[in-house]
Formats: sequence, C-alpha cells, structure tokens
Amino acid sequence: TLYRDLDGDGFGNPATAVLQACGDPLYVQDNGDCNDTASVVNPAAVEICDGIDNDCDGDGNDEIDADGDRHLLPASLCE
Repeated sequence: TLYRDLDGDGFGNPATAVLQACGDPLYVQDNGDCNDTASVVNPAAVEICDGIDNDCDGDGNDEIDADGDRHLLPASLCE
C-alpha cells in the first residue's frame, strides 16, 4: 500500500491509499503526513511556535523542547 505525497516531504496522506502505484514518485510507503500541502509539516519536522502542528503528533499546542532534554515546554511558554 502506498500513499500520495503531494508536498514531496516523504510522508503520504493516509486518505490516499492505493494498492500499487507502479513507481509513481508522488506515492510513498509512509502514511503519517497530517498536511500534505506543506512540506515543512510532517512527522519528522521540529515543532516550533507558530500555532501549527508541525510534527503531526496531533497536538497543535506548539509544545517545544527548548533545551533538548526531551521535556516539553507547555504552550503557555511558547512566545
């Protein structure tokens, strides 16, 4: 099963599943893209303070790890 990747970020739209795409470069194996019109929004993206769920984790609260310690800052500190 492959998924259409309109924005070319390597993550496909889960709503566009096809059983075979015969080498079509618009289709990929990963179906984790939550916004297939913005290449900077995908599961591998870094969450930033912009009001968008950049990393497709379902939380649009702009949680960020400012110091890289894997402890996220709450959205209230995202200014």
